[in-house]
Amino acid sequence: MYIKNIDANNLNISLIKGRGYNMRRIFLVDTENVNLKALTGAHLLNEEDMIVLFVTNRTDNYSFSKNKVDIINSKAIVKRIKVLTGGKNSLDFQLVSYLGLLIGYDGDKEKNNYYIVSNDHGFYSSINLLTNCSDHNLELIPNIDSVLDGVYDSSQIIHLRNLEDEVIVELKSNGYTDKTAQKAIIAIKISMSEDDIEDNFFNIFGWNNRIFSICKPIIDEFYKKVA
Repeated sequence: MYIKNIDANNLNISLIKGRGYNMRRIFLVDTENVNLKALTGAHLLNEEDMIVLFVTNRTDNYSFSKNKVDIINSKAIVKRIKVLTGGKNSLDFQLVSYLGLLIGYDGDKEKNNYYIVSNDHGFYSSINLLTNCSDHNLELIPNIDSVLDGVYDSSQIIHLRNLEDEVIVELKSNGYTDKTAQKAIIAIKISMSEDDIEDNFFNIFGWNNRIFSICKPIIDEFYKKVA
């Protein structure tokens, strides 16, 4: 029943290796448990990395729609696996099963880094088993950015966190919700440079440029500090 309702190409492990890349980092995203902010940092990945989005009807159309994911402009390979839900933890079981297939396919080849992107600590039992049964590195992480902290030095990380706090405070003081503030932070963090930020605000908020106008002085100050 489940297999018949899932695109067979999504389960074909050979397709993942078909480009000849050495997959150094593979992220399996539990889209029922995290939102688009979990992909912050994806724009810093390279062609050897892969993001596998386990999506449901709801997350495929809304929080992780193709248009929203494309805004991040990641060089990584992005796969979407649409799963059936209904049973308790059904997405979790399918994600872990797929992870086991990947590890089994790799066998004794060069070892990869696997990351389950979720806040569900129930994954730890599966991670413990698969770690003991293989030489691959497996971790549970809340977002891709947490793996890439080494990209920034300590002072930049401090400034980045201050920027996030200031954006939240400023937008909320102007009557915007937490959800809007988080979207603004995503627009900032997925940008490769200051020049990209305005375009990303437009992609997320459309013609409502008031949000960008409120955030711009904070963004300008951040880039002065990290220059």
